[in-house]
Amino acid sequence: MPGALGVEAWQALVGGYDNVLLHLAGHTHVHRVTPVTPSGGHAYWEVETSALSDYPHQVRVIEIWDEDNGFAAIRGVALDYAVDDDPVAAEGRRRAVVDVTSGFGRDGSGAPSWRNVELSIERPD
Repeated sequence: MPGALGVEAWQALVGGYDNVLLHLAGHTHVHRVTPVTPSGGHAYWEVETSALSDYPHQVRVIEIWDEDNGFAAIRGVALDYAVDDDPVAAEGRRRAVVDVTSGFGRDGSGAPSWRNVELSIERPD
């Protein structure tokens, strides 16, 4: 797409802000956590989360706090959502389970170490 940033340009842009600890993404529909060290700027975390519409139908809750030792802590917890009394959500979950178990769809769970994470990063000044 004309004018769109490539991966390296995006990482340099985000890493150019010294107050960024992480960026959240969801385009891959898979739980993944990646340390990013751009060629310019400072390091940060990329946290990707699976899609609500695909198996395993999870959201991620992010907590950030100061460790009082020069570092910030980031906790990301993957959570299932309830479909009780919601026939549309229940049908969506059923169809996605059929997709993944039949081999048609992907399992967005990602590696176990990427689901519930505790990360650390140097605290910006």
